[in-house]
Amino acid sequence: MVKVLVSNATIMTFSMKEKMLIDEGFVFSDNGRIVVIGSGEPPEELKYPELLLTGKERLIMPGFSSAFTNLSPYLLRYKEDSLDLSSNIEYLRKISRVDMYFLAAMAFAEMISRGVTTALVVDIYLDEVARAAHDLSFNVVLAPPINCGLEEFAPETELRLLLSRWHEKVEGIKAGIATCDEVDQKILSLAREHKLRIFQIGGSVSEYEGVEVVFVNPSRGSGSNVIRWGPQLGVWRPEEGLGVGVRPSYDMRDVVRETSHKTFKHPIDVLYSAIVRNPILIGFSDVGPLERNLKTNLLMLNASEPPGWPLPKNLGGVTRAVVEGNLRIETVILDDEILVDGGETMTIGSDLINKAKKRLANLVKE
Repeated sequence: MVKVLVSNATIMTFSMKEKMLIDEGFVFSDNGRIVVIGSGEPPEELKYPELLLTGKERLIMPGFSSAFTNLSPYLLRYKEDSLDLSSNIEYLRKISRVDMYFLAAMAFAEMISRGVTTALVVDIYLDEVARAAHDLSFNVVLAPPINCGLEEFAPETELRLLLSRWHEKVEGIKAGIATCDEVDQKILSLAREHKLRIFQIGGSVSEYEGVEVVFVNPSRGSGSNVIRWGPQLGVWRPEEGLGVGVRPSYDMRDVVRETSHKTFKHPIDVLYSAIVRNPILIGFSDVGPLERNLKTNLLMLNASEPPGWPLPKNLGGVTRAVVEGNLRIETVILDDEILVDGGETMTIGSDLINKAKKRLANLVKE
């Protein structure tokens, strides 16, 4: 396992236990966990890690999370039409399981390059999505959509595959259950039996006994167990989560920017949701802020030249730089894996990208 030291950096932790903004400090992680965060020079005993990254003119912050994501419409993301899964059945019928692996790999590659390390995915063929997430070292909660008009894709069979192969068996991959409009007794029984979180899409915010239910774009209600994406970003509240859903850019910074502009909420509140609230809502309690004993979830953004230079020294200015400044993401580290190095995504190679482009070309044409 790799010991990693980032020194001489501006650090925005988003932690309630650490200082929120450190002007010049260091982060040390070991075995995929944050060990120490501090100001100034690191102690002598930490100065000889396996991986040393200079943070000079760099901003260090946690990776982003998308609390709701669809991957199968990734090829359609520039369309202006509705991209709801159930309204694109004919398109979904053209997608094979192999296609879904490559779609997921391409979408995850974009998300990783944009600093997103964790996501809830609601979609078809999630066994293949799990394989892609594992290959690219991406954290996912995978929730087959049951009672959402997609029964021909056998979501309950998909759930059984996730439970038998991935959930609680492979690090960074969890299962959940998605359902539309309301949670019926069958869904409640499945969730209780397997101790799974339910994601109700649409319908009203309600209370359910003995099971965790999170509400995605509810028609009525709000609260700390709600996730908004797309058409509902304008009614987001600070205690709620945020998701990419389907959009031209699978970049949570774009979601944060749009939400802040539409709601007039302070960008720091929206960033906090995208970094801290989202992982908790979807079921990753050990991913989020830069904080001792939590999983290493680290972005390094380049502020040595425009558009990042000069990096402000105060929290409001740094927040604006992240949300509005389009700083270049230089390094992404999740757990014990370097996902991005020097701006290049390390967990997907050009061979896989070319295979995906060749495989998916016919879907693009159609």
